[in-house]
Amino acid sequence: MDTNTPDSQLKLFWPIIAIGTGLGFFLSWSVLSGDAQGRVNLLYLLLIYLLLPIVSLLVSLLSLIKGKGINLARLALAAPLWGHSIQQRLHRLAQCSLDKHWLFFQSQAAALGFSLASLATFFMLLIATDINFVWRSTILDAADMLPVLEFWASPWSFWQSAQPSLELLQMTQDSRINGSHSSANLYAAWWPFVLATQLFYCVVLRTGLLIVVFQLYKVKQRSDFTNQLSSEIFSSTVRQENLEYAPLVHEIPHWLAVNNWAGAELELLTSVNHGMRMDNLMNAGPLASEQERGFAARWQGEQVILVKAWEPPLGELSDFMINGSGFIWPLDWKQNQLTKVNQNHLDEWRRFVAKHKNWQVYLPNSLLPTDYVHSETSS
Repeated sequence: MDTNTPDSQLKLFWPIIAIGTGLGFFLSWSVLSGDAQGRVNLLYLLLIYLLLPIVSLLVSLLSLIKGKGINLARLALAAPLWGHSIQQRLHRLAQCSLDKHWLFFQSQAAALGFSLASLATFFMLLIATDINFVWRSTILDAADMLPVLEFWASPWSFWQSAQPSLELLQMTQDSRINGSHSSANLYAAWWPFVLATQLFYCVVLRTGLLIVVFQLYKVKQRSDFTNQLSSEIFSSTVRQENLEYAPLVHEIPHWLAVNNWAGAELELLTSVNHGMRMDNLMNAGPLASEQERGFAARWQGEQVILVKAWEPPLGELSDFMINGSGFIWPLDWKQNQLTKVNQNHLDEWRRFVAKHKNWQVYLPNSLLPTDYVHSETSS
């Protein structure tokens, strides 16, 4: 597999980010709206903007280290809402040992979406309403709270107005029975602290982690054995001599059964039909179920096997071809549109198929590589 193929590229998966953004807007609006008097409990805000980000971050890191566990992306993709292409992507990432990095990256991106939505909601309510920040506790007093808040506020110690103080804690402690007579300006004085908490623990930490995991992903991708092997096979511009190449044909019978080994989507299969029998569509590839593999194994006639041109031939495919016959069709596509096959990819598939006497390589003239060089068969 080329390291730049769609299956391995690290891109944002927007549906998961939309889930995180929606949660951020909903939770922030619910808490910041306050009670009937517009009072917002500071401890609830710390729960959402401090405790929740830290706990979720630790859980995600544990999931990244162990390769299992829970994060937002893993939970979201466990729901039966996603198409075959997403499951195929995850399967390919798992083959390259990149799935946990991809899931961690998407989780942190979703968490960043959560934070930005929370910030937007916070600013909107600060401008449009008067938020009265108070705090309530049965067992804690201002002296108990101050050391904890000062510790969490230490990263922005240079921002004096965003630092907690004993006087502010005492004046904004609220009681459901006695109420409070502090001024409205004093209640509003917590907003710099709340803003700084969101900026540091939600935005800065998540952005830093996104950058780190992106670099880890790239390092892992470059060092992965499969990627190294495919790069050596497909990126070489010097053709090896004294190698045997399977015959390359440009026309095949239309009655052949089609084996979707590549796991291509139905939209793409429609474009590669070329008059072949699609009523005998099979799937014996890595994504096939046991029932599908059993059906393909029992097939007695010739078939054309669709494979991804950029992926190195695998031993599993070689084993499947031993007792069969037909054609291997290496496909390359972008956005469900067939494209010309790379010369190096085609040559590698011809060398692979040459080891199977009952098989040939098929490629229509329209999909031949640009400036195609014919490789002779040598004994």
